[in-house]
Amino acid sequence: MSSQKDSLAIFYLTMFFFGVLGNMSLLYLHIHKFITAHRKKLISLIIINMAFAHVLMILFRAFSTIITNWEWTSFIDETMGKILLYVMRVTRGLSLCSTCLLSVVQAITISPSTLKWAQVKTRTQKCIPSCCILNWIFNLLLDIDAPMNYSSPRNRSNERWRIGHISFHLQAMSIIKILTYESIVHALFVGLMVASSGYMVFILHRHIKRVQHIHNINSSLRASPETRATKAVLMLVVTFLCFNSVSSPFVMYIASATEIRHWALDFTVALSMFYPIISPIVLITTDTQKPRSFPSLLCLKNSSQE
Repeated sequence: MSSQKDSLAIFYLTMFFFGVLGNMSLLYLHIHKFITAHRKKLISLIIINMAFAHVLMILFRAFSTIITNWEWTSFIDETMGKILLYVMRVTRGLSLCSTCLLSVVQAITISPSTLKWAQVKTRTQKCIPSCCILNWIFNLLLDIDAPMNYSSPRNRSNERWRIGHISFHLQAMSIIKILTYESIVHALFVGLMVASSGYMVFILHRHIKRVQHIHNINSSLRASPETRATKAVLMLVVTFLCFNSVSSPFVMYIASATEIRHWALDFTVALSMFYPIISPIVLITTDTQKPRSFPSLLCLKNSSQE
């Protein structure tokens, strides 16, 4: 049993290592592009925020995995446990909001080039920095009351740390209100993400029909950086929605259950980490404007395809 637990922990830590490596590569890429580009694309700020949040999420997830698998919970007091859980919840919210913001901005970017949309695009670009700052402030404040309603980690199973939950005082009206409010807020962001993604699909479909009688469709799509970026964002949204919708029932079940089902816990950890690990791969491999000095092994895949 111990060897199986160690093998699972090593698997998680390997997965976390590649997740941090991918997101650090994505951070380097877009910081470099933002600093050196003659015409700065402020959408890079959204990706920088998302990648940084994913690095924090993966690191704290790895820390909680080490705590539970090697039974080092005696070294962590209740205050540290609440801080750990608070950061994990904040970074999860940042991931959702950043993906939503990226989807909305990309949908506006590929909108028709009319005078009305040109004004909207200009205003949107100016609002991106303030939106990124508000994203952090909003999520830091949204989860600030939740740690106060966690049960002591010495009274219940510490293994809930691995998914960002200890036991809630589910009978308390305060935590019910917090969970209800957060669920509504997250549902609004998901709805906005779905709406903007649907609009992007509509724009892409119309573009495909328009160019069919002019050029070969594959070469036309491959030659358009905006189309490639839009497809990458759509892939991110679909990945986020699929794995978030699958993992949410398991998170609710584990957070409220009196006993931990280890298979459900391990499955939930894997699902919750899939999006922050896969998202940098999607964004890097579909980026056509990587600098020549970009030191990521992910470039090999893109260059081999060309």
